[in-house]
Amino acid sequence: MKMRKNQLTPRQKLFCEMYTSTGRHNSALSARLAGYAAGCSHVTGCQLLQKPKIAATVKVLEADLARAIGVSRQGVISELVGAAELARDLREPGAMINAWKQVALMSGYYLPDEVKAPVLSPENAALRSKYDAMSDQELIALSEGRKTFSVEQ
Repeated sequence: MKMRKNQLTPRQKLFCEMYTSTGRHNSALSARLAGYAAGCSHVTGCQLLQKPKIAATVKVLEADLARAIGVSRQGVISELVGAAELARDLREPGAMINAWKQVALMSGYYLPDEVKAPVLSPENAALRSKYDAMSDQELIALSEGRKTFSVEQ
């Protein structure tokens, strides 16, 4: 049977189904349940989720599941806000904080900041060789601002 390039393999489809149901969004478990090797399932699961076709399929399956059980992001946030208000009325600060934390998570307030490390290109070979020639103490002093550095040094 010849597979088209834009189609998932049966094992990839099974991975997506396991990930959104039985696997509970655990990529390693889902990979094992789909028949991938157990010894490297954590790597395989992560790699599978990075494939655009698989990510899109997972997103569709999650949306289908949410529609089937009548859950929406707004509905969940609304219920969490209600729980936070109830916790406040009951004077349970831990429960109130937890509810507000979940609201913040769902609203995207705890997304990690993306930091792009500069890549030293071949054009910056002189700069790279200067860094490579520095001792650990010199690099620490540079990072702490106790030492200055220029390419001309």
